[in-house]
Amino acid sequence: MKRVGILLNSMMCDRYIHEMAERLSASDKIELFFIMHHENSLEQESFWDKLKSRMRTRGVLRTLSLILFQIISKVEYKLLSYTSTELQAHKTLLSIETFTQHEICYITPIFSPSGISVRYSEADIAKIKALDLDLMVRGNAQGIFRGDIIHASKEGILSFHHGDNRWNRGGPAGFWEVLLRKPSTGFIIQVLSEDLDGGAVIFRGEMRTRRSYSENMVHLFHNSNPYLIKIILAYADTGSLPKAETEIPFGGKLYLTPSFVASMCYLGKTIGLFASMVFNRIVLGRHPRWGVAFVHSDWQKATLRKGIAIKNPPKHFFADPFVVTRAEQTICYVEDYCYEKQKGYIAAIALTGNKGYQLLGTVIEEPFHMSFPFLFEYEGELYMVPETSQSGSVRLYKCLEYPLKWEYQYDLLSDIHAFDSMIFEANGVWWLLCTVREQGKSDDSSSLYAFYSDNPISNTWKPHQMNPLIIDSQIGRNGGLLRNEAGNMVRVRQEQGFNQYGKAFSLAEIIALSPDTFHEETIAQFTPEFFEKIQGCHHLHSNGHYTVYDYMKQERLG
Repeated sequence: MKRVGILLNSMMCDRYIHEMAERLSASDKIELFFIMHHENSLEQESFWDKLKSRMRTRGVLRTLSLILFQIISKVEYKLLSYTSTELQAHKTLLSIETFTQHEICYITPIFSPSGISVRYSEADIAKIKALDLDLMVRGNAQGIFRGDIIHASKEGILSFHHGDNRWNRGGPAGFWEVLLRKPSTGFIIQVLSEDLDGGAVIFRGEMRTRRSYSENMVHLFHNSNPYLIKIILAYADTGSLPKAETEIPFGGKLYLTPSFVASMCYLGKTIGLFASMVFNRIVLGRHPRWGVAFVHSDWQKATLRKGIAIKNPPKHFFADPFVVTRAEQTICYVEDYCYEKQKGYIAAIALTGNKGYQLLGTVIEEPFHMSFPFLFEYEGELYMVPETSQSGSVRLYKCLEYPLKWEYQYDLLSDIHAFDSMIFEANGVWWLLCTVREQGKSDDSSSLYAFYSDNPISNTWKPHQMNPLIIDSQIGRNGGLLRNEAGNMVRVRQEQGFNQYGKAFSLAEIIALSPDTFHEETIAQFTPEFFEKIQGCHHLHSNGHYTVYDYMKQERLG
């Protein structure tokens, strides 16, 4: 049994730390301890005393910049909380009194004059060491840890840095990515050292940047937390932490509380973004609307700008096209999204010659949303695994009468929120690749998972040992599957933009894939420039005769 301690400021904690304590407490392989600051050591100064103290240690200008930033962030958070349940839940404080069966060790922090760094007395360090902890986890304990606390447990202290420490060290978490319009926001899980955000990195991920600081910060906290819990539970099971990344020098600047200019710049950009959204949707009646196009050629010879655009029906859009030819008839299956029903279903479009097409109508509709109608053939039969994440499963459909009659068979994977599943055979093994939204997460664009089986229509798929293979919103989500001249699989990878789903896509050849290995290499990148006035693209597929793809414009729904 592993002895794990969580460092806390007080009995009251946010939902993320409470969830961690709850899940670690439930493990029969972990003995949990709380290492908590004495309440009298965290007595709150009056506003004016705190203001004077900050002015002495940080200077007048930096203190006024901090006040401005706090006003902006609090007002923004309050306004956005009216429409966001995720933001509402973030501020909820919970008590760890429900875990009173676990031992609590009280210690007293010794803060530096600036209030940034914190040390602990020899007596407190001795109290922690007496617990004989295998691992400590930083909960909400404040300050940059200095001194012997770093080594007070066998494995050290695990901690988040909510930012990509290769360029972003410091804080605030999730702010600079929004200001700089970065397409993704990173996080690391590190074993702490005294070097700020420069500890040994044992886990790294990237998520799509949201439109505001408040939304981006909460999204980052919410979706990174399950990975830390997973690492601790795996450590209790195996006795070892993940191997740390090779260290590299850091040549960037330290990001601190935004200056007056940075805060005003952020305010202007954010107001402009929301004003543009309101103007487009309410005044002009425009919405992001996907469309599908095709070109009569193999994907390696395709010129996308010469493609034929398939006209969307009123108040619908087409997306996620897959193409197949059987019985001398070529059919493009697509997501057909209905704005009135606010869900998608699977439709068929017949392709004829270089430019001809005919809408055949709906082929599969369920009570839940459907998209991404991935096709594969096995023993002469045609199958489909559309995206059905709302059902909590990966569902298999069989074509009974080509091209319009399909029937649900059973679930290939159950109790899983999987997106954009693809099935293919490689080296005698069948593989299922999908993006998974893990328990407790709201992110559905970052985490690529693999499962394997000796039979593609089996419901006994085994998870890849490296799952998740990728945690990166720039390449984690599937956008189609191709085969090159050498017979190797090429994965189409969605690229998410700042505040935009489906900004672009890239192609990567799968070089190595086995139950314990995965490696792919980028071979091409595509940006939304092949048609006029398009703003996004995220999908490509080909059957060797036709190549189909999608794109996004701001359009009216009619």
